[in-house]
Amino acid sequence: MKKKIVALALSMIMTAGVLAGCKGAAESTESSASAGDNADKTSESSTEETGEMKVPEEITFYTYYADSGIPRVDETMKRLKEIYPDTKVNIEHRTDGDGSVLKTRAAVGELPDIFECIGQVQEPLVKSGDIAPLDDIMEETGFESNFLEGNLEVKRNADGHFYALDASSPSGYLIYYNTEVFEKLGLEEPKNYDEFKNVVQTLAENDIIPFALFGQEKWPGLQLYDMAVVGQGQFEGIGGLEKGTTKITDPEYLEAAKKMEELVSLGLIGKGAMNTNASQAFELVGTGQAGMVGNGTWFFNDAITGGWADHIGYFHYNPFTDAGKEDETQWHLSGGEGNTNGYSVNAKGEYAEFCKKFLMDYLIIRQQVNAENGEITDLKEAIEPVEARPASYQDFADNVGNIKSNSKFEYSFTNLELLAALENENELLNTGSVNAENYISDLTEEIADVLAE
Repeated sequence: MKKKIVALALSMIMTAGVLAGCKGAAESTESSASAGDNADKTSESSTEETGEMKVPEEITFYTYYADSGIPRVDETMKRLKEIYPDTKVNIEHRTDGDGSVLKTRAAVGELPDIFECIGQVQEPLVKSGDIAPLDDIMEETGFESNFLEGNLEVKRNADGHFYALDASSPSGYLIYYNTEVFEKLGLEEPKNYDEFKNVVQTLAENDIIPFALFGQEKWPGLQLYDMAVVGQGQFEGIGGLEKGTTKITDPEYLEAAKKMEELVSLGLIGKGAMNTNASQAFELVGTGQAGMVGNGTWFFNDAITGGWADHIGYFHYNPFTDAGKEDETQWHLSGGEGNTNGYSVNAKGEYAEFCKKFLMDYLIIRQQVNAENGEITDLKEAIEPVEARPASYQDFADNVGNIKSNSKFEYSFTNLELLAALENENELLNTGSVNAENYISDLTEEIADVLAE
């Protein structure tokens, strides 16, 4: 069993996943774009010296560049072109959600100049000297002063330095639904498990996919299980397993697995779910071919981009909660706990000093662009959206202050072997290939092997 987990972890490292829109992902194909022009990438970059800092003709920027990410990145780069008119930015679409691509590229000395870095790979890159500390440029530019006090503290590494930065905003994993489909079938947003089962059965009986799981990525299915665990009153969710504060044998984990098993038997997840990517799942729920989809709160923006925002709602209660306990679990969200994920600079890159300054400007301008597009940000200076938020998004914004706790997004796990065990066993649960009891017993054995190492 131990060899199985090691093999799974190695497979994760060598295979690029796709993350939906963290922020969510589209297809696993790499794309590039230029800030300011459409010229082909030149084979050599000329530089000019400005003090000790080399100003490059071009740099590579590795970030999520699909769905709602495209217009926001484009607008940010457009504004940055006014600050850095002589530098071309080649955007590379982030094709992984677990850092596997970055690990591979670091191993061969081909890291991008600036890249999105998650907690799973930050520490190895710190140890190898591939990631630049940002403390000096943060102090020089007064970067922290742009954000609400304490917002960036969660980004501090265990050694006291900052290596990856991005502003944290209220987030979590929610279930979204097509309000037109629900209205047509006489359904209401469920508040407890019994009502949720009725929704699933009704959708399935009317040949509508109940839940559009984008199973090409393993995180959405595992996050749904995390929501189920939170719904049983264990608010740490699967994150407690990594922290060691909970055990998979605790009753909440089994009860959550039983509910997932029952819902799968009722047709919760469509037959083609494991071959469905994020964009396809979004299209299914947006056009009414599916009734529900699960994703982070960034999906509100994808709904706007897709043109479906006027008929997308979200569940205000955890639908895995037993009747009579609805208020006990409401606003205890799955996912959204602060983590060290953010944007980093290649310490071994020729233009590391320039890229650190560029990154500070990128992060501030990107947050401004996000705010203008209606996103909830932690900028100290309030920015009014250019257009009013869609009703469901405004509703969530109005309820941010009601959030009581957040569990962990599974893609922010640092124990890759534990994550591999959870993801792969959970996929079996989602496909009906294993029952709840075997799911827990198998994980009990696998987790014991992982923790024994």
